[in-house]
Amino acid sequence: MAGGQHATAGLGPDDIAELEAIGSEPGYDVFLVPARALEGAVEECRSNIALAFHNTKRGVESVLAREAEVAALPGVNVEELRELPLLAQGLAWAALRVQRDMRASSFGTLFDRAQQLRRKLLKTAEALAEASFLTAADVTAAHGEGHRDVVGDCLGLVALFRRHEEKLAGRSPVTPEDVNEVERVAQQLRALLAAPGEARDDGNSPLLFEATETRDRFWTLLTRRHDVLWRCGAWLFGRDVDMHVPPLLARHPLVRAVEPTSIERAKQQQTPAKRGATPIDYAPDSNVRSKVRFMVKVGFDFPSR
Repeated sequence: MAGGQHATAGLGPDDIAELEAIGSEPGYDVFLVPARALEGAVEECRSNIALAFHNTKRGVESVLAREAEVAALPGVNVEELRELPLLAQGLAWAALRVQRDMRASSFGTLFDRAQQLRRKLLKTAEALAEASFLTAADVTAAHGEGHRDVVGDCLGLVALFRRHEEKLAGRSPVTPEDVNEVERVAQQLRALLAAPGEARDDGNSPLLFEATETRDRFWTLLTRRHDVLWRCGAWLFGRDVDMHVPPLLARHPLVRAVEPTSIERAKQQQTPAKRGATPIDYAPDSNVRSKVRFMVKVGFDFPSR
């Protein structure tokens, strides 16, 4: 991932307090090596980590309440499931490290200033396009979609205003000094977000990229191992799995399936079976078969040992 993709505006005081309440440095130390050893795509963590921790804890308690059954499933490491809450606590600690790096550097102040300047240049460019001093295509090409690539947007807008500097002289509230400041702030942000090995303006810039990359690797490790937990829950609880093993970011308990009333059950028992229909067998073997069918439907594929 490019360094600019890791830019965040930082967490609020309440969010940080939640992370501090659950964060675990020992958990961070335990899972740092497996997190760094992950292969494949790394998912960026833009999630409520405290919520993920509580949902993970609930899911582990539900699944390991039937530990003997889970231990018999092929390819399942029960200890990895048991340690999932600690992994979530290590993720919280990793996220706090990112925040500490931000506070220790000038990143937060620069990021806020870059956003302010970007808004000023973008609104001015849009107004100038409406007045036909710029084209809509010029403005669109100068910045990307969304609000994540602050550095890229700033530099694109700088290039736009410099390219049309003579035409816009006296018609724009954006001065050459404003354009120079936007460029300077964007370059400073780029230096702070530089990946290891990339050129840096000075040796004292914090390696915010490394801290953020580590946090994202913890999140990816948690999502992959939680998927195994969910699959174990699917085996144990069938279609009610999300009631017992909630998705990482589920905020509300799901409504349980509606049970048939006594009148409905009586009608079902009185209804004669159709000729040639296979009678329903409620014996234990039938329960196993239904679970197997459910596993096939959800794509149940435990990793091999």
